[in-house]
Amino acid sequence: MRPTYMGFEVQKRTLQLAQKNIDIVGNNVSNINTPGYTRQRVDLYSEYVSVNSSFRWASPNANLSMQGQGVNAYGVSQIRDIYIDRRYRENVAIEAETEKNVSILSDIEDILDNFESDGLQYFTQQFFNAMQRYSMEKPDSSDSATIVANTAKNLCNLLHSYDMQLDEVEHTYVNELVDTLDHINKLTEQMNVLNERIEREKVHFNEEYGPNELYDEMNLYIDELSTYGNIEVTQHSSGTFSVKMGGIEILDGIDFQTNRILMEDYDTYGEAILFYESGEELNLTSGQLKAYYNMINGNGVYAKGHQNGSYGIAYIKSAIDQFARTLADTFNNANGALTDESRRMFTSIPDGALITAGNIHVSDEWLKDPTMIGKVRRLNEETGLYEYGYDELRDELTGEVTLQNTNVQYLVSQLENSNILFGTAHDFQGGFYEYISFISNRLGQTIQYESSRYDTAVVTVDGLLDARDDVSAPSMNEEGINMMNYQKWYNASSRILTTLDDMLDKLINGTGRVGL
Repeated sequence: MRPTYMGFEVQKRTLQLAQKNIDIVGNNVSNINTPGYTRQRVDLYSEYVSVNSSFRWASPNANLSMQGQGVNAYGVSQIRDIYIDRRYRENVAIEAETEKNVSILSDIEDILDNFESDGLQYFTQQFFNAMQRYSMEKPDSSDSATIVANTAKNLCNLLHSYDMQLDEVEHTYVNELVDTLDHINKLTEQMNVLNERIEREKVHFNEEYGPNELYDEMNLYIDELSTYGNIEVTQHSSGTFSVKMGGIEILDGIDFQTNRILMEDYDTYGEAILFYESGEELNLTSGQLKAYYNMINGNGVYAKGHQNGSYGIAYIKSAIDQFARTLADTFNNANGALTDESRRMFTSIPDGALITAGNIHVSDEWLKDPTMIGKVRRLNEETGLYEYGYDELRDELTGEVTLQNTNVQYLVSQLENSNILFGTAHDFQGGFYEYISFISNRLGQTIQYESSRYDTAVVTVDGLLDARDDVSAPSMNEEGINMMNYQKWYNASSRILTTLDDMLDKLINGTGRVGL
């Protein structure tokens, strides 16, 4: 005969597990709006007793083992899909990168607003128009000459404004980058402390189970960390997590160490130089840190040192500098400054420095004598010395002298020159107006490209987030169905206990009593 109380033990365990399942359903429903919460379930298995002579009784047909030991549970697990998690984190890094790229480029675009209509092209056109009007008058026309000098000053002031505003944007995002690195380092420290808690708690669980709530907290940290760069996550048998960013370990879940990300002083180097505390240079394929790095260091064909070929703040600054430098060199050389510095139309402050958008100025010589550009260098036959004066045309018949504005006309031709090289790296060859359009178009195309990448990333991330929620997030409908099933299970097990109780009562009180 089977052990008398075996059925009671089986049903007691069944009631316990049914109750535990109801508890877990209640926990899922309670946390349905908790950020980062992962749906849990009780992992059940059919209890098995090994075939052993002490657990068998004789039967006319065969030796029957102690089958029917009921249900048991391995533990409470989380419902997660590692593949979806990995894909989500890969794509959320791209989303964060492109979003930051678009944000920075949009700030640049705001500075260069109406670049072709009301900005640089407009003031260049004003300078050209004033010079063209002056070229059609006599070279000693001081009023027209003064207007030319004033429009040149306006053009220089606009370039100063561009340079100042781009510097402000640059320093804004450099400071953001510093704050972001500080936040990342604090985040990895928090994860390191959490790893220690996980290891202490994990010893109380079976091998494949652990402190689910601590895992949820860690996964929230990992999700946030994935927005800053491409990461790789490894979970160890102790339950702890190790994380690599850009192929370098920043969180060691075995030795409980962090590897901070640091930055060289920007004011000293003029570049965003990022490196790990262990010495390796940061090299990311995606993420917000990559966006900061590319947009701050992106200098196109002018890249040097730790700069790169992206079209970021550094490139726009270089392009504006090249415009200012080419403008100054073109008109200075056309006005004879190669042989006589007094003929310079544009200079830098301080004098002798490499001309940039931030330091270009109308020369003092030109401001003192606006008609300076209307004068030409000629040989004084009486003194044998070269001197500057107005170009004269004498009528051979009447002897009448007419002043010619040949030098200004030549200067006007430089604005129409379509074969000018901009930049030592020959980023562009063409005219001044074409170069302005080139910069504007390149900025617009870069924004359009990054915006397109961002839109694609958003769709992908939203799809993966929905897929992850379908797997991991509690569903009110599904949990409601589970609750009713477990309640029916609990009720059915209770009825079996009642039946077993009746059987036991018959055995104890009715066995051997005839007629009962």
